[in-house]
Amino acid sequence: MTADFFVPSNWYQTFFTDSVMHFWDAAIPHAMTEAEVAFVVRHAGVHPPASILDVPCGTGRHALALGKAGFDVTGIDFTQAALERAAKNATAAGVGVRWLRSNMLELEVDEPRDALICMGNSIGYCEPALTGVLLHKLASALCVGGRLILDTSICAESLLPIQPPRAFSFEGGTYEREIVYDASRSIIKTRAQLTIDGSRQELLYQHFVMTSGELMRALRSAGFGNCALYGTTDDAAFGPGSPRLLLVAVRE
Repeated sequence: MTADFFVPSNWYQTFFTDSVMHFWDAAIPHAMTEAEVAFVVRHAGVHPPASILDVPCGTGRHALALGKAGFDVTGIDFTQAALERAAKNATAAGVGVRWLRSNMLELEVDEPRDALICMGNSIGYCEPALTGVLLHKLASALCVGGRLILDTSICAESLLPIQPPRAFSFEGGTYEREIVYDASRSIIKTRAQLTIDGSRQELLYQHFVMTSGELMRALRSAGFGNCALYGTTDDAAFGPGSPRLLLVAVRE
């Protein structure tokens, strides 16, 4: 069994270095981004030039695609380097997207948006009490009737049982990971070794695990209703063993 290790609670504030962003950009196939954006467009309930908020946006792969499709997009992220990378990509693609730096737990917008996306396991960064704060922030950033689309692969139904250590390669490097599950706090902790061009870096991160039911109850407490749960970008129903949860909720 993998030995336990410590991950600081604020790991995500310093985790997204240039090498990590390079890894994500290289490891995620363009076809996956296309499928995710198609899901968003299909379920957001709005059409261009409606306003969409991407929180957190990372290097902007979803925001850029949505902007290219004609939506009025604002990307928000805490990592300045990620926003600079996103802005550079937007300029190169000739796509107009606004980029703002903010901690998602302190999210404030000038006016509510028509739709909001929160992708890539971000909903699991914080402990349950702070997740409730985050969901209230997301609700306040949406128009009444606006839709929130959450994406996560760390719901219990998708995550358990814990997978053994694994490794895979991408252009220019390798990624090896091992996972420890803290059952007393429902936290999945990951220790990974990222190697890019021969340079090796240890990565430590963690996510709080919720069941889909717990997440739906938290959403309802934050002012969302009419939730739909999908297990793939092809709209398959979510259930035990689904690789991820794509949840669509309406702001009441």
